[in-house]
Amino acid sequence: MSVIVNDEMSIDLALRLLWREATREGVIKKLQENRFFVPKTAKEHDKRKVYVKMKKRRRAFARRHSN
Repeated sequence: MSVIVNDEMSIDLALRLLWREATREGVIKKLQENRFFVPKTAKEHDKRKVYVKMKKRRRAFARRHSN
């Protein structure tokens, strides 16, 4: 990860560029994974939770538009 900063750039702009780069590369997520112990089942639970939410929305949409 690298960000090129000029002397004329404000600190706010440089930090914004750095934050954007860190977000793009997923540095924050990697840091959280290494910082806290996350069991494998928790990751599977998160995936299932997203899938269930999609399924619920699709079923609700089908119910509303079936008539």
